[in-house]
Amino acid sequence: MTGTLDPYSVLDDWLNTKPLGDSAVQNYGREVTRWIEHIGPKVWTARGRDVKNWTARTDNDRTRAFLVSALRGYYQHAQTSDPTIVNPAPKTLRPSVEDLPGRPALTRTESTLYVSALDRYDGLMPHRARALGYLVLGRGLRAHQVVALDLTDIVREQHRTTARVTLKGGGTEFQELPPPVALAVEDYLPHRRTAASYSSAEAGPLLTSGRGRRLDPAPSVRDLLRAVASTHPQLTHLADTLTADGLAASPNPFLG
Repeated sequence: MTGTLDPYSVLDDWLNTKPLGDSAVQNYGREVTRWIEHIGPKVWTARGRDVKNWTARTDNDRTRAFLVSALRGYYQHAQTSDPTIVNPAPKTLRPSVEDLPGRPALTRTESTLYVSALDRYDGLMPHRARALGYLVLGRGLRAHQVVALDLTDIVREQHRTTARVTLKGGGTEFQELPPPVALAVEDYLPHRRTAASYSSAEAGPLLTSGRGRRLDPAPSVRDLLRAVASTHPQLTHLADTLTADGLAASPNPFLG
């Protein structure tokens, strides 16, 4: 079966079906294309050592983590067409978020202050910024997970609200939203921007840009979160380094 799979066609299909913003599609596409050109005819028989050697071209752990994640997602998609393909990019090759430089987590006090900053933020599309920040900090969602959320992924039940979250290793699972997070999402919905072909009042990405398109995991999410931090006098020192991953790894102010 693998002999009939064109690696570039698999890449195009993956990028077209994965809920990514425009810059993420470009970045994933660029790096996986480089991998395909590098590995050549071994593309469907590559192993972990091949990925490890290829990613060793950079000393930056953050870049290496991105490369591994890109390849892991690409091969997971290929496996939907041919389950016999071995994914050569296991999670063990990817540095964990805690090990990445420049992505500090907030202290518990700073997490509480950040919620205050979200509640008072009156910058660009403040309801969206608040929903974004609450989802990242209050549910622990990373950038790619929060932008992957579609409107239909939010499920309201009698006594709780859940979100269908894309998992790092592939697949999805429903996760309950703490009540303050669910309320922030509800408060945002009347202000959500939509545009034909990209989103509507009933479907499409949950968090949209001013033009109704899906947000990019970076830099859009990062810049929005930093803009909120810059408005609080006790958080301005974080405004240049704060990331969604760091915020997601911070103490949850809505739990205990």
